[in-house]
Amino acid sequence: MDAETIVSQGLALLKQDGLPGVTFRQLTTNLRVKAPAIYWRFKDKRELLEAMAEAMLRQELGDLAPMPAGQAGRPWLRSVLHRLRRAMLAYPDGARVVAGARPVRTPTLARIPEYGLRALEDGGLPLARAATIVYTAVHYTFGHVIEEQDSAGAEAAEEFAVAYPTVARVMHEGRRLGLTATDIFDAGLSLILAESADPE
Repeated sequence: MDAETIVSQGLALLKQDGLPGVTFRQLTTNLRVKAPAIYWRFKDKRELLEAMAEAMLRQELGDLAPMPAGQAGRPWLRSVLHRLRRAMLAYPDGARVVAGARPVRTPTLARIPEYGLRALEDGGLPLARAATIVYTAVHYTFGHVIEEQDSAGAEAAEEFAVAYPTVARVMHEGRRLGLTATDIFDAGLSLILAESADPE
């Protein structure tokens, strides 16, 4: 049994049942193999989830390359983080899978801060400031998508609106104004990236 087949089946389980549905027991059942066939490729669930994270990210960011010369760092990084969000939203609990992955085992994930740091540093920012901005923006993206996926539909519950009327009012206003989840994500990202304006 090759690793690619196992990862593909893991992603199918994730798509169907979210993270709780991704178990070695279910994998062996669906693949019609014994457990050692999976443990031969992945020593534990964390390794499997990291391989799944890499596969998820490659679907959206497989062509990620350093920022082309002549571009501004801030818009380029914004675009990359929107792609990261889309990659995670493509699967239930996708943000939890990706956020829990170690960059050393997920090269596509590692390239995001690597290229982001280069882009901002090339634009004239000191490395320490660039690092603060890049890692804050990446962690914001993780947290925002985890919240999106965990709280989907919660605002529609009547009891939620009664218990948290101010939050419900903000959500209602957003819908009334036609603000999408993407708009809200981008607004927060703008606050972070405003600190990365290229020096005059």
